[in-house]
Amino acid sequence: MITTTTTTAESSNDIIKFEKIRENFEWFYENYEDLKQNFSNRYVAVKDRRQIDSDKKLEVLLKRLNLSNCDESIAIEYVNI
Repeated sequence: MITTTTTTAESSNDIIKFEKIRENFEWFYENYEDLKQNFSNRYVAVKDRRQIDSDKKLEVLLKRLNLSNCDESIAIEYVNI
C-alpha cells in the first residue's frame, strides 16, 4: 500500500513538473518576438514563465545553470533570427 501511495505521489509530482515545463515553453513562444530583439542566436532558459539566463553555447548555459542532476522545470530553447 505504501508503494502505491509513493508511486501516486511521484506521478503527481511528474505531472506538476510537466505542466511547469509546458507553461515555460508556452511563455517562450508567446514572447518569441521580444526575445528575438535581445537574445537572437542564443539559447534561452525559462523558469516560472520568465527568462532566467541565455548563452550562445548550450553547453556553457547548462554548466552555468548546473542542470546535470537538476530536477528543475526549466525550458531551454534556441532563438533564431
